[in-house]
Amino acid sequence: MDYQRAFPFYSGFPRYQDWNQMNEDQMLEDLEYLQQMYPMYAKRYQVKIFDLLNRVDYDGSMIYDQYPDKWQLEQLVNSIMQLIETEEMDRENTETTQEPMMSMEDWQTRKPWIRELVTVLLYYEILKRRKKRKSYYFF
Repeated sequence: MDYQRAFPFYSGFPRYQDWNQMNEDQMLEDLEYLQQMYPMYAKRYQVKIFDLLNRVDYDGSMIYDQYPDKWQLEQLVNSIMQLIETEEMDRENTETTQEPMMSMEDWQTRKPWIRELVTVLLYYEILKRRKKRKSYYFF
C-alpha cells in the first residue's frame, strides 16, 4: 500500500473538526437561556449573586485572579447568605407575599443545602464572567 497517497477521510471536509463545537457567544446564550429555567429559589438566589458580583466586578478584582483566594470566596458566600436570611425573615414577618415562604425552622434545616447551592451558583457566575472577560490577572 502506498502510504504517501493515503490521507484521512476528513481532509476533504475543510471544517470537519468544528462541526460539534459551539462558539463562546452561542454557549453563553445557551447558558443564559437555561438559567431562566432555574427553580424559583435558585432564580432568587441567582439575582442576589448577580447583584453582589456586579459590585465586586472591576479591574484587578480577586475574581479575575489566576487562583482566586478560597477565603475571600467564602466571605462572598457568607455575605450572600446573610442577605438571603434577612430577606427570608422579612418575608416571614410581612406574610403578604404571593410566593411560598420558608419558616425559620425550615430555614435552619435547609441552610446547609442552600449554602451549597449558593456556593455553586457563585462559582458558576464567576466562571461565566471570567469567560466573557478573557483577561486574567496573574499575581
